[in-house]
Amino acid sequence: MSTAPARETHVFISPHFDDGIFSCGGLARQLTAAGHAVTIMTIMGGLYHGELPDTPILGDLHRRWSAGESPLRSRQIEDENASNSIGVDFMHVPLPDCVYRLAGDLALYPSEESLFGEIHPADYAPRLLKGIQIPELDTAARVYLPLGVGRHVDHQIAREWGLTQARDIPDRSALRFYAEFPYSNADRATEMALKEFGLPLAPADVTLSENDIRAKIKAIACYTSQISTFWPSLDAMEANVRRAFADPDTGGFVERFWKVAP
Repeated sequence: MSTAPARETHVFISPHFDDGIFSCGGLARQLTAAGHAVTIMTIMGGLYHGELPDTPILGDLHRRWSAGESPLRSRQIEDENASNSIGVDFMHVPLPDCVYRLAGDLALYPSEESLFGEIHPADYAPRLLKGIQIPELDTAARVYLPLGVGRHVDHQIAREWGLTQARDIPDRSALRFYAEFPYSNADRATEMALKEFGLPLAPADVTLSENDIRAKIKAIACYTSQISTFWPSLDAMEANVRRAFADPDTGGFVERFWKVAP
């Protein structure tokens, strides 16, 4: 008589509301379909209270998002709907996206260019995150961290915070790193992130079924505010997802992950 496999816990660390599902939605759906517990933890998942920074990037983003009077709450709802569509749990850390973060009256990241590269020395996010813990860190079968493809400051902060906590994990094989989509669309962006990474990594790719990729596409479509930022239409998004995650060796689909090399 065969026994069912043990129920595992998997935690995906997502810098923003969409990163976890955009990059790992196929595996997340695969795991929940197999009966495992999956949580996507959004690090920059908070609302903003007070007068909005008057910056070019924020004005441009709010126009693109067309998300109403409470754009961050609209984005939270999109994330909740996307998570529910593939059956995963979600957590939103109450820390705002970098474009909302200020030091006094100074907007730390006022332009598109400022989002990619060096973390502002006055950014308080790394300090505040020291009081936040990855849920079930000691018992999780896997913890998935962003690789930092594209060098977005929030992705770097989330990765370094996760790495700091993961140093206490007895079994480093529980760690996985994922290439952030759609930043991974850029030529050699993933290879550059791997080259800059501070640990030796080995591939740990995951094969996806047609049902997995369909579920991922359906979940991505829940992020209505983000579609126009990256694609001209939902059909274009689906075509891009299928192309980006195609496995040239098998004709199927694959999501790219790495583990710490032994």
